[in-house]
Amino acid sequence: MILRCVLDGFLLPAEFCAEAPQLIAYDGDEGFRLEAVEALFYELVSASCDDLVLLQRAGYRLLRIADDFRRVEGAA
Repeated sequence: MILRCVLDGFLLPAEFCAEAPQLIAYDGDEGFRLEAVEALFYELVSASCDDLVLLQRAGYRLLRIADDFRRVEGAA
């Protein structure tokens, strides 16, 4: 999945870790946990249907869907 920071427009690859559960975004090689409240500053640019379901269940309801969102195939 791909996130966009609404403050600076940077695109960040991200993955959902179901074991934790948490969303991990990557800035270069370093990953950081994206807290549910921090999702206010990001929008979802691309994700699979499974990703969307997992994010909703984990409480990332503040993560907006981007106007240019595209759905991708694949598992979370």
